[in-house]
Amino acid sequence: MAKIDHATVRVNAVELLRFCQIILGAQGVPEEQACYVAWHLVETNLRGTDSHGVARLPHYVRRLKGESIKAQPAITYEQRAPSLGLVDGDNGLGHLVMRDATEKAGDLASQTGAGWVAVKNSSHCGALAPYGLQLAERGMIAFVFSHVDPMVLPHGSRVPFCGTNPICITAPSLNGCAMCLDMATSVVPWNLIANAATEGVPIPSGWAVDRQGVDTKKPCEVHALYPFAQHKGSGLGILIDILCSLLSGGPYGPDIPKMYGDMTEPRQLGGLVGAIHAEPFMESSIFRARVSEIMRRLSGLPPSQGTDRVRFPGEPEIETKRIRSRDGIPMGINVLAELNELASQCGSQLLQPL
Repeated sequence: MAKIDHATVRVNAVELLRFCQIILGAQGVPEEQACYVAWHLVETNLRGTDSHGVARLPHYVRRLKGESIKAQPAITYEQRAPSLGLVDGDNGLGHLVMRDATEKAGDLASQTGAGWVAVKNSSHCGALAPYGLQLAERGMIAFVFSHVDPMVLPHGSRVPFCGTNPICITAPSLNGCAMCLDMATSVVPWNLIANAATEGVPIPSGWAVDRQGVDTKKPCEVHALYPFAQHKGSGLGILIDILCSLLSGGPYGPDIPKMYGDMTEPRQLGGLVGAIHAEPFMESSIFRARVSEIMRRLSGLPPSQGTDRVRFPGEPEIETKRIRSRDGIPMGINVLAELNELASQCGSQLLQPL
């Protein structure tokens, strides 16, 4: 997992959860919804995906104040076919919109064996893993896709066309764990660049280019990211844009309002969530057992030089969560200052490091 090198302090996860709930509540987000979004952000940090955790909270607050994100949206659902549906997020917090789409996809899969729910009029929904794992808890295979404004170079281009457009796939096992792949189709997520800019530290070469299309180590100069694996990441990101935009009738690529642009302009983001129930193919317990077998066999492979052992997809995040739940979540000094500025603005208690 890509990281940036910067000074950090550690904060208690329970205190951070309470802090995020208070900040969101102060913006008019109802208690249940604020609790879920706060949980999603802190859970993301606990799993080690700091690019999509609480560091994004100041951005969401700016958009809530600018009303491009509604604090109390009227999220609606329309079933379009026996296994297909559409969620209209009414420009609410993306975490809430995608949670609803995930629940609906799971309900459809329970009824018909598979369910696919498209999303429109959403906003940035954070990390995708919590949605995929939500379906894994129901014994289902999950596919979760999202997209953003142009941040990534199509292979061979000097200018961006589509976003970091992530994909998440999960599969349940017997022991309560799940296989979980959650990745951007760029070399690194854009928000990791945003974190580096906040902390004032350089990024490695090979991550991004400036406006002239020249590789840069300065996060404040970044105009676009490289796709991962050249044409492979590029092609996958473009196809994910189709899944997330065209099915729901939303904008794609260059037409999507910028995440860090006008805070009063709704993002109009789309998404797609799919769920497959194993039961029509085999007993769910047999499927889970076979996933567990794959995990076991992967763990038993001889490690390469410099590696202690082979891990299954999602296992590093499980290990990171165990450590951070015990020792605290590392947070950049400047991110902590931004969060405490939010606390000062709403008269809340400041977040204290351990």
